Amino acid sequence: MIQYNISIFVENKIEEQAIKALTKHIVPELNAWDFVEQAHVFEISSHQEPDSKGFSVQCLIPQSEEIRKEAIENLISNFFLAEFPNQFVYFPSQLRRL
Repeated sequence: MIQYNISIFVENKIEEQAIKALTKHIVPELNAWDFVEQAHVFEISSHQEPDSKGFSVQCLIPQSEEIRKEAIENLISNFFLAEFPNQFVYFPSQLRRL
């Protein structure tokens, strides 16, 4: 199993809209995909930059579906690019169970 994460940081002024987008659109869409075992969104509380808010979208996917992780990144980046251009940055990361 792989835990694939997208850490996304948004400007403070779009925090509420970003939370709605993540909880009402992105995570439900990911959970509907057949290769995603689970998807959740978390607030990054250790993020200390005063000009932005951080969130982490975490997905559990089977190791056999690793090649499809790009679809997760594309869903999130394309949605935020269309809805909130120039108001976010994101960083993907991957954890593999030992």
